[in-house]
Amino acid sequence: MHPQKSMAEIDSLRQSPVLRLRMSAKKSHLLFLLKLSLTVGLLTFIFRTVDMSDVWTRLIAINPAWLVSALILVIAGYALCGLRWAWISHGLGIVVSRRRKISLYFLGMFASLFLPSTIGGDVIRGILLAKGEGRAGIGVTAAASVILDRVNGLYALLLLLTLCMAMVTLPGIWWWWGWLALVAGMWIAMPLLPMLTGWLPERLAKLKALPLRDSHFQRMWWQSMPLSFVFQMIIIQAHVFLGLAVGLHMAWPAYAVMVGLVAVVSMLPISLNGFGVREAGYVGFVAYFGGDQAAAAAMAALWVIVLTLSSLPGLYVLWRMGGRQKIEASMQQQEISPDT
Repeated sequence: MHPQKSMAEIDSLRQSPVLRLRMSAKKSHLLFLLKLSLTVGLLTFIFRTVDMSDVWTRLIAINPAWLVSALILVIAGYALCGLRWAWISHGLGIVVSRRRKISLYFLGMFASLFLPSTIGGDVIRGILLAKGEGRAGIGVTAAASVILDRVNGLYALLLLLTLCMAMVTLPGIWWWWGWLALVAGMWIAMPLLPMLTGWLPERLAKLKALPLRDSHFQRMWWQSMPLSFVFQMIIIQAHVFLGLAVGLHMAWPAYAVMVGLVAVVSMLPISLNGFGVREAGYVGFVAYFGGDQAAAAAMAALWVIVLTLSSLPGLYVLWRMGGRQKIEASMQQQEISPDT
């Protein structure tokens, strides 16, 4: 066997789509195990440090009206996020009905909660947005719409967090000034980001072609920002309702700081969709603000229930689209397709 031929065969195997998918699957399984370990570890820590009998007592004594109120708020918030995504993607030139985009948003929320091993919520809604008649070759634009949707929400969250942080006691002045510098830098840089796309190399031509500097996209972007603020306030108020249900009494700004900072940390891909990190964060922040840790754990449990129930419309959308296997097959086909 000739060495050159062997190397050519190896290179051919490395470029094989099937082999790349298998290697990607192995990495995904390893990452899943690492996330699972952290999630289980954090939840175990909570079970060992919080009086679970007190948590259970609070849960069985709740007034269902608080739970229903929180659920209605969250479902309405998801619908607003779907509308926000519709506006942003429309600004990028993707012509799809708002109803479909809102449906895909609920599907993404369900996937994020219950399909962690192979399907990510943001990935699935981006891929499905790019599929359909008349939408060939818009994979990059669809992915950009999902990323920009997240960024829009993040900017609103950080500004709301900053306003609420000014109303609570924080550990150290340098931490506060560092946070202010970060948020101010992000807001100052945001109008300049579209200009940076013009400096991208030609091999990223599809990214350079995104109409981020067009007036239509800019109008849709800033039109979406108030929806992001309203959504963040809705999520905080839903937590306030759940806190009241279990006897957790804190000021609204304290709730905002707790929910907002935990949400930012939960965005990091270090646990199974934020599980464990979110619950430990709630318990820790409530302890910092002088609240009851058992009430915090009970509120976290109710929040999981609200997340589950509010994502059920996504389960219906998943069923209408043929189920998980069909969607995974579409995702694999999209990865191999040269059009994206």
